Amino acid sequence: MEKKKTVPEVETVTITMSRPVAEAVKTACEWYLRLHMGQFWDMADDLCMEKFYSDLENNVYETNEQRENAFDVALHRRDTMREEMEKLYNRCVLPAPISDVMKIPYRAEIVWLVIRHALSWHDNPDGVAGCVSYYAPLNRSDQPQPKIELKLKGKGEDHG
Repeated sequence: MEKKKTVPEVETVTITMSRPVAEAVKTACEWYLRLHMGQFWDMADDLCMEKFYSDLENNVYETNEQRENAFDVALHRRDTMREEMEKLYNRCVLPAPISDVMKIPYRAEIVWLVIRHALSWHDNPDGVAGCVSYYAPLNRSDQPQPKIELKLKGKGEDHG
């Protein structure tokens, strides 16, 4: 009888990434959580308004009327997407125990919150009263809270 090779379990994973990648990971984790909770408003806004904002930034509109029409179309599409996604979610997603369906989304949530918290305090060390980005992350996951370190440009020290 052949012995099976055992692979040691990975206890922790360390990823070093640039700030733009960390912001993308933060957004992806937030969207993943919100999808599981049926919260589509911000996602629909991001998806449906992106072309309008891109065109606006690139000075595509020759007149105010063109810009206003494009904005109205983008808003209409966004509102339609919000309504239709909510209808589909309510019709197709069956309720299940939170302990079953939210295990992975809560893991994504704590990544989102830790990154958001660290970047908010870095960008504005004085904080902003009442702004949730400055609240200490609430870990609802079944895993230890991730640790984050911000390495400043030109500095050899980490801030976390």
